[in-house]
Amino acid sequence: MRLRQHLHLFGAALLAAFGATAAFVIPFCMQIEEPINILVVTQVLNLTMTMFMVAIAHAVLLGLPLFLLVRRMRSHVGIAACALGGFAVAAIPFGVLALVSMLGVQNAWTDGKPTVVNGVPTLYFWIGYIRTIGLAGLLGLVGGLTFWAAMRSGTSRRSWGVVSAAALLTCGVIILPIVVRDRSCHNLFRDGRTSVGPQVYANLKVPAEDWRKLEQTFADFGQTHALSIRGDEQLRNGRSTWRTLDLCNEAGISINVYDEPWLARAHSPRADEGMMLSIYSLKPDSDWKPLARHLLNEIETIWPEKTIFRGPSGQILSFEDAMKGRP
Repeated sequence: MRLRQHLHLFGAALLAAFGATAAFVIPFCMQIEEPINILVVTQVLNLTMTMFMVAIAHAVLLGLPLFLLVRRMRSHVGIAACALGGFAVAAIPFGVLALVSMLGVQNAWTDGKPTVVNGVPTLYFWIGYIRTIGLAGLLGLVGGLTFWAAMRSGTSRRSWGVVSAAALLTCGVIILPIVVRDRSCHNLFRDGRTSVGPQVYANLKVPAEDWRKLEQTFADFGQTHALSIRGDEQLRNGRSTWRTLDLCNEAGISINVYDEPWLARAHSPRADEGMMLSIYSLKPDSDWKPLARHLLNEIETIWPEKTIFRGPSGQILSFEDAMKGRP
């Protein structure tokens, strides 16, 4: 009997964590404007798992002790207490961390607006602070309500149902990101590697309005040389935040262009650096140099003197030095 009660309590905490996670992930998915593909799916699954782990830590380390304390003081813990407790469990830690992170900061900006001036938080900071804490608290409130609903199942049969549902959902959240993975050559880490460096790295100062032309150039090159091509883009309010083009093959050659249009809209100095072009060789016998040389020559023909090659320390290299690759 006592084991069932403990499992029921722990299962309710897991369901509370899942409820809070769903309250975050579902609105996030509704804001996705780009077409659904394997990258979007894996990103959503990884985000869900990360949020679930954070929510579990809050529910088990803070929520359960608070519930047991209140129940010890009162014989009945109602829906209002669970909702307010969930709000506090989620909001207070984030609020404390946000304030601690500001210690020692003299000046800071967000979206071009000052949040800290001479060590003093501005009104804009406090507005954003209250908004962020409130949103975190709402997620906790949903978790608290979910916990209350799960704890209402007092019969033995319903208790085991709560435990089973919690176990199934937890396994699903943890296992799905492992099972559903991008196993194509576009995933640089599909073989289990944890880091990879490019053989060639360059700033490509192609005008933003020429992105579609660059995309067509990559498509034609990929078709000619039997390379798989993939493009990905994140849209917010109909405008591109970042976008990528990838060419790769099973021999281990991967060519990537990454662009961040939001930098120009934010008037960031980084916008002047242009797009980032990276060429990878993931296998020792990939023979990447002829293919890379051919593509870079095509880019140079279409956009003369727009490619600036960089060394490991950011130093400017000549084309021939860049084509030597990196150890």
